[in-house]
Amino acid sequence: MNLLISTQSTVEFDGTYYYGNSVRAIWNRYHNYGDNCLLICHKIDVKKPSQDRIDDSVNIVIINKINTVKALISKYSKLNDAIAKKQVMWADLCIVHLPNENGYQVIKYCKKYNKPYMTVVCGCSWDALWNHGWKGKIMAPMGFYKLKKAQKNAPYSIYVTNEFLQNRYPTSGKSIGCSNVNITTGIEGVLDKRLNHIELANHNVNRVLKIGTAAAIDVAYKGQEYVIRALGLLKNNGMLYEYHLIGTGDDTRLRGIAKEADVEEEVFFHGALPHEKVLDFLDEMDIYIQPSKQEGLPRSMIEAMSRGCLCLGSKTAGIPELIEPKYVFPKGDVKEIARILSELSEEDFISQARINFEKAKEYDSRLLNDRRHSFICEFKNSCSHIM
Repeated sequence: MNLLISTQSTVEFDGTYYYGNSVRAIWNRYHNYGDNCLLICHKIDVKKPSQDRIDDSVNIVIINKINTVKALISKYSKLNDAIAKKQVMWADLCIVHLPNENGYQVIKYCKKYNKPYMTVVCGCSWDALWNHGWKGKIMAPMGFYKLKKAQKNAPYSIYVTNEFLQNRYPTSGKSIGCSNVNITTGIEGVLDKRLNHIELANHNVNRVLKIGTAAAIDVAYKGQEYVIRALGLLKNNGMLYEYHLIGTGDDTRLRGIAKEADVEEEVFFHGALPHEKVLDFLDEMDIYIQPSKQEGLPRSMIEAMSRGCLCLGSKTAGIPELIEPKYVFPKGDVKEIARILSELSEEDFISQARINFEKAKEYDSRLLNDRRHSFICEFKNSCSHIM
């Protein structure tokens, strides 16, 4: 059986090899459901890769990235359409990650040639475009309509949220909520370590609380600037916090905002960290904050919860599904971030350590993999009369 996987992902190419952590994860998750498997993704040429090399056994089909109005009417769009048609005709089954322009082309040919397909809804098209400058705002209504239309009659769908994406982009077909995070939760000793961390912090009256965020630092909609500005407000009122950021990208813009807010000495940039060191980073933080204007269901927040961190987050996509309402703030609301931080008590840290540690167990990779596997098998079995 031939399986085609259409992704949103971009691989790095150094002229010889492909590199890409998300592509490797997607391949490992799905390729065993077909005897032969192809994976569609985008490519960016690099001199020095920043991700892990993709094994030669991963069969990649490169397709051009279409993310502007001009690109939609260019020769590349027609070329992508031809690639999508060819690969769908080869396939027996298709798994299509959305929102993505190439995914919509794959679905078009799945319908035309009666090829069974399943969608995986990874994010909100409206939020992704609306929070991406004025050009994104022009494209947002069309992006919203395309995802809405694609999902309306999708026969099988996996949503990475439990409620948000389902409500905004409903399907008449069968669906489940199943996050794409891949973490191990409930590790023995983690909660005790966190509670001890809180106790030591409370006995050290001079200790400055550490806030952390894991996200690309040169993507404006990730929202770190709002935390930095909130720390500036708090500093003016005599309250100091440290803000530690990990993630890829150029830190020039955020450093400028930190200088403007007079918190240069309180904001630290750590760059990208290997996954094993991310957990060590989270264990050092007192608070984790996800201030994004656009998300699916953030893996980094779930990882922070699995380490017993008190977590704050914006009212975006699946974030309110993870944490209690009192720790959720409107997108970009600097004053509300400052207010929540200023009112945190010892009881907040203790109770949220226990609550978040338990909540994270719902997203353990073993549980999610079993749930996803059962659903994909149901999808495959429903197609047996076609193949």
